[in-house]
Amino acid sequence: MNIHQVSLSYVHEQDRLLIRINGKEGGELRAWLTRRLALALLPLLSQSTSDQMKKVAAPAAPAVTLEDQRGQLLTAFQKEAALRTGDFETPYQSRQGQPGDPVLGPEPLLLTEVKVTLLNSGQLRLQLFEKMPGRAAIRNFHVVMDPQLSNGLLQLLHQSLNASQWLHLPATSPLEAVATTTEPADLGLDLAKPKYLN
Repeated sequence: MNIHQVSLSYVHEQDRLLIRINGKEGGELRAWLTRRLALALLPLLSQSTSDQMKKVAAPAAPAVTLEDQRGQLLTAFQKEAALRTGDFETPYQSRQGQPGDPVLGPEPLLLTEVKVTLLNSGQLRLQLFEKMPGRAAIRNFHVVMDPQLSNGLLQLLHQSLNASQWLHLPATSPLEAVATTTEPADLGLDLAKPKYLN
């Protein structure tokens, strides 16, 4: 699939992230990303995009003169600046009803495994799998991303995780709050009183 747009958003009702990818030729691939998988993917994708940028910006041959070194530094700076730009303003154009791969069907995959591979070409391959118990068929698809697209996906992942609040732990859990504000029930039993150390 020749990628046209990528969307990654938090769906409150499902408490999951929804990845949507549509192609220039039409079709849309969709997959659910659970909390466990999203939190595991974040450091992996961050490291992979960093390695990808280093690979793309690395000079092909060592510079001999100071002028060559300046040129290589300028080229690396321009590539990095280009990598950090992405179109986050254009709304995602949903193409529901047109699955990118008819074998996958109209329902989004519920991802159970994600593989990230940095290719020799400098592109990043993302393989997404749905391996469900009791099903012989494994639904999956893969996408290949240039540095600009992979950095855009990383930024969307950060934004979606912030929206989900999965990275923010509450100060106390609701059970702890209840336990600290209520007295033990009178069970009619002669129980030893707890002892406290100050």
